[in-house]
Amino acid sequence: MASTTQWLLLMAVLLVLGERASASCRSNQIRCNSDDRCISISSVCNGRADCLDKSDEHPQLCKLWTFDTVTCGGSSVYCLGCMNFDTYCDSPHCRVNVQPQICQMVKQRQLIIKEEVEGMTLSDEAVALMTAVVNSTLTQKYPECPMLYRRVGGKCLAFFSLAKVQWPEARQFCKSIFGDLVTFKSLQEFGLVIDYLKETLLTTDFWIGGRYDMDVNAWAWASDDTPMPLGSPYWAEKYSSSCVPRSPPHTDPFSNPPTALPEAPCYNYLQAPKQRSQGW
Repeated sequence: MASTTQWLLLMAVLLVLGERASASCRSNQIRCNSDDRCISISSVCNGRADCLDKSDEHPQLCKLWTFDTVTCGGSSVYCLGCMNFDTYCDSPHCRVNVQPQICQMVKQRQLIIKEEVEGMTLSDEAVALMTAVVNSTLTQKYPECPMLYRRVGGKCLAFFSLAKVQWPEARQFCKSIFGDLVTFKSLQEFGLVIDYLKETLLTTDFWIGGRYDMDVNAWAWASDDTPMPLGSPYWAEKYSSSCVPRSPPHTDPFSNPPTALPEAPCYNYLQAPKQRSQGW
């Protein structure tokens, strides 16, 4: 009888310990795929790996991680208002916007990466073919651009609009064909690409190799972490429903900019984005 009681107590202790271990992540956190590190749920698929195994930026995960966290400032998710991830997944109206396995991860507080999830992956035969094409082209005396690429100015560029994918997956695809998302180091490079898009009547939106670096709170080129130029002509102007009054011209750099007068005209166009965007 005493041994049975001790065994039941041991089972109870093990159950309690098990519950504590599985709940070690806080309510706003989620555990990485292959280690016990807990990261903020809102940092999943934000363009920067926070997990040691980089599971929070896995391309196939980010293809399905379609939460709108930008509208709510990044700390919560939007659906008929800002709410936490659990409330979102409990709402039948909201959870239809994400795949069921994503809400399952949120509930379990565990990132689960399964390689069989559909994604833009290339077979070994396709990679071998592309490797042969690139290598054979580059060994020529006067190498032109490899197959799949075309010459635009001084760069070999490839334009793909196979499907709408997220930034990490687009970059993975570029790397699989021995390239990377395009970066612009001069206005001339940028202008040549814009002219090419106009000439070929390409109106699709394309990802480029820039991202918002959460460490320094600034836009940077992903290839070498150098700052991205802001303002014209790189950033488009977008219409804003809010009207911001124009302030008088500011000519003295050692004084604070003057405030706008009540009758000052306002404008509805801003250069966007002011903050990072996440999604397709």
